[in-house]
Amino acid sequence: MPMRIEFTGEYASLMGDYVAFRQNLGFVMPESSQRWLLLMAELLYTMPLIPEVIDRERAEEIAAKRDGESERTRQSRFVVLRQFCLYLNRIGIGAYVPPAGQVKARVDFVPRIVSEREMARIIEVAEGRRLRWPPMALKILWCTGIRIGELSALTVGDFHRGDRSLYIAHAKNDRSRIIPVSESLAGELGDYIDEHVPGGDSCRWLFPGKDPGTHRNKKAIGNRLRGIYREAGVLTDEGRPIRTHDIRHSFAIAALEKMVGQGRDVYVALPLLSTFMGHANIYDTEYYLRFLPSAHRALLEQEAQISRAVFGGDAL
Repeated sequence: MPMRIEFTGEYASLMGDYVAFRQNLGFVMPESSQRWLLLMAELLYTMPLIPEVIDRERAEEIAAKRDGESERTRQSRFVVLRQFCLYLNRIGIGAYVPPAGQVKARVDFVPRIVSEREMARIIEVAEGRRLRWPPMALKILWCTGIRIGELSALTVGDFHRGDRSLYIAHAKNDRSRIIPVSESLAGELGDYIDEHVPGGDSCRWLFPGKDPGTHRNKKAIGNRLRGIYREAGVLTDEGRPIRTHDIRHSFAIAALEKMVGQGRDVYVALPLLSTFMGHANIYDTEYYLRFLPSAHRALLEQEAQISRAVFGGDAL
């Protein structure tokens, strides 16, 4: 059963019903989102009761930036507020709904996109070392785009040889999913398990830690892989080794590029990739469009058609 926190006070039933409504529709309501609702309820409890529950003044007070709060955190809080107000309207309560996009988090970070040639060099360096698990970990990351935390928590039983799939259990935002793997990766993963994690126990960790019964945590994996990136010469513009998360970014962009190259509309491809990568919403996947050359070409082509229609055939 999905996790639900206990709400108290005048608005406990409204908050609880809203969480249940979202979860029954199949949406994830992570604990962080429910905590924002709890804080919202506590703030509303200090104010006089009104029929609409949240009017414009209250919405602005709830959405106001707090001391030391990042814009991304504030945006997350605002999204919860807006979705709750939309729900209140849906059930007949005339709450004020803050305009979409009223709070935006500025994203300046640009990931380091890894090419196929660079990844091949990384894997070659890893295979030249004594440890056998880093090459396997890198191949899984490159071929599936999963997060390093999801990789570290994989068990032998999460790999299903028959249908060539990986089960990702209780990942970020408590989202579980099943993702397909290629025939070549399935073959190498099966060989790795038979040789390095024998015994057939589905509960055994795919990447065991030093202590019995533990798995390598994501920090330990990341530190080990960082040395491999450095030796392979795959660095950022500042001369530092790439982040392992950059491989996930690179997978997403390559997957979108491939789907667009196959003739799929990019906005049809987005929901597919969003589900595959375990994103909480499609907006997280939309982020990758700005790195997609084909998307830029498509926009230019659309703009050119409009220009010809408006200004004539010779318009630039």
